[in-house]
Amino acid sequence: MKRVILGALDYGVAFGVDRTLRELLADGRLSAVGCLAASPLWSREYKPMQEIADTVGSRGLVGVTIALSGDRVTPVSGRMVQTYGETMPAPSKWARRAFFRLLPDDLLSEEVEAQLQRFTDLMEREPDFVAVRDGLLAHGPVARLVIKAIGAQEYRQPPSLISPDGSRLVEGRLTRLARKAGLKVVSKGPSMPPIPDVDVLQNRMKSHFNGLGDMAFVASIPGKADDRLRREEPREKIAIREAHREVLSSGQFFQTLVERDIYLN
Repeated sequence: MKRVILGALDYGVAFGVDRTLRELLADGRLSAVGCLAASPLWSREYKPMQEIADTVGSRGLVGVTIALSGDRVTPVSGRMVQTYGETMPAPSKWARRAFFRLLPDDLLSEEVEAQLQRFTDLMEREPDFVAVRDGLLAHGPVARLVIKAIGAQEYRQPPSLISPDGSRLVEGRLTRLARKAGLKVVSKGPSMPPIPDVDVLQNRMKSHFNGLGDMAFVASIPGKADDRLRREEPREKIAIREAHREVLSSGQFFQTLVERDIYLN
């Protein structure tokens, strides 16, 4: 039997998405949810997630998705607010500065720690894992400061790191850095296909888990359209979210898992 971590990493982007992720986690149709503590919705959405996390216990993983870039998130730390206001930089900015070893390490470390602390303070629990938005953990300098920030939290049970990329080079480098700090890295498998047609997606999922290693992380983006989502996302992405939700909620998908001898860990 192969174990797979099927998760979503964008809890906090919209109420319709958040509600969907809670339902799928509670029903055992997702095994991991990453929370955007930098989302303006987090102060309202943490409580229902806290209740679900308490209910599912060890059957579901609840972690933090660190956001140092992108939309629908705002800086948490004082220095980040002073420097960038209410808007996070584009991921290309950090990727470029990481390449030239020009990252503002202290600024970013403070922001990562603030987001980790915000999750812990409101959820009243330590994160099971840490992911970083926009694949930035693939850059060595970013990975080092995130690992250092995790260490500064002095967790009783250190969280795992979700690999941002399935390549051996990226994963191997991250694993070496994490091992020195006593952290484990969860391998990244191919994300759930961005297909808006439910029937096509169901058929594609029959072979999607082929070749995955045990305990690989497979990302999905299920959600239900609401007013906020309609304002902020293109219709094509919303259609993909709703197809993911429908497939993961279906009996046919679970039958596929049984036929493939796959267990959602």
